[in-house]
Amino acid sequence: MKKVIVLILSLLLMTGCSNVNKEEYNQIITSVVTSRYDIKNTNRTGYKYYIPNGMSNIKSVDYNEVLADSNYNYYLYVDVVSYFNRVIKEYNINDNAYYSNNITFEDKYGYLEINKQENDKYLIEIMYNYAKIEVIVDKIDLNEAVTNSIILLSSISYNNNVLESVIGDNALEFSDETYNIFETKEQQTNYLKFDEDIYEGYEEPEVEDPDLVG
Repeated sequence: MKKVIVLILSLLLMTGCSNVNKEEYNQIITSVVTSRYDIKNTNRTGYKYYIPNGMSNIKSVDYNEVLADSNYNYYLYVDVVSYFNRVIKEYNINDNAYYSNNITFEDKYGYLEINKQENDKYLIEIMYNYAKIEVIVDKIDLNEAVTNSIILLSSISYNNNVLESVIGDNALEFSDETYNIFETKEQQTNYLKFDEDIYEGYEEPEVEDPDLVG
């Protein structure tokens, strides 16, 4: 995975971050999802994943998480119910978006949609491997944010035995899930504004040093 990150960063340097060519997103995503590197540094109930260097997990409640780099918060939702039921929904390319395209590799699928906001920032909505990240960034940081997001999403691996136990025992509770990873919002929504009351007394989990992960 570290080699993949180095290759991606090299791509960004060669192409230039300030003059974004929309085709670069395809190159970034393809490079990451086709990688065979498999490194994890974060464990959750029913799944585990890799947090890229320079990012940390700052909040986690159920299957909602907030991660951060030096500039932005990334809002992650892992849809274990859709994964467990192997839900498949078609993404329709949005011709009005700044960028919109499908993501497919082997048996995994998703989409990347980027929309300009009124404050001249850009809302990234990227769904892949039954999880979704939303993050609002400046234009100059689009490539880096897309890279961080797809590295994390593509690294997620699910534990079927654990999910069978968790979802099976709480089928009715999970059936009430309202957040839909298969739909884009195009504008900033309440999903990007976590209720601070939820995190009263919350302590940031310790993230393992990826250099120590075998």
